[in-house]
Amino acid sequence: MTRTRSSLFFLLLTGTTLWAAPSPNIIFILCDDLGFGDTGPTYQNQRAARADRGLPSFATPHLDRLAAEGVQLKNHYTAAPVCAPSRASFLLGQTQGHANVRDNQFDKALADTHTVASVLKAAGYATAAVGKWGLQGRADGRPSRPEDKAAEMPGGSAASWPAYPTRRGFDFYYGYVRHRDGHFHYPKEDQREVWEN
Repeated sequence: MTRTRSSLFFLLLTGTTLWAAPSPNIIFILCDDLGFGDTGPTYQNQRAARADRGLPSFATPHLDRLAAEGVQLKNHYTAAPVCAPSRASFLLGQTQGHANVRDNQFDKALADTHTVASVLKAAGYATAAVGKWGLQGRADGRPSRPEDKAAEMPGGSAASWPAYPTRRGFDFYYGYVRHRDGHFHYPKEDQREVWEN
């Protein structure tokens, strides 16, 4: 069975050179506070194989499958040690020295320039962002201030936030817009707003 699968895979790969290959699907997962060795493909599977109760491990079978069937970026590191600037740097394709969101500038508007989403859209991709955004800007349109760093900044809507995800290249968005809303595990019970487009 394994030999048949390997041969079929090889034939499919060599067959694609005769025709234009379709664009691959891209799923980029960016997690706050996830260490390099916290998933199966990056260390947990080796740890589990040792069966040492002094070194507990946990299983990540779905991430393992994604890693096995996709591409792993093993030399890809975050641009910042905290969430908002690391998302901003990735989305803008810029280092922290050039990105407009730095330090703990939560809820600051992501710069109005090319993003990974707008570039992918130009290449024919449909784009979606799911999860915590925290880069929408102030609902009142004023520039973010240092004292806003930890503020929840209630109010606002997709129409009033200058850097809402669909204004930065994404076709679809589902998740928490405000930074602090992403820190609650039970949005309904905690009365947090979850946005869909």
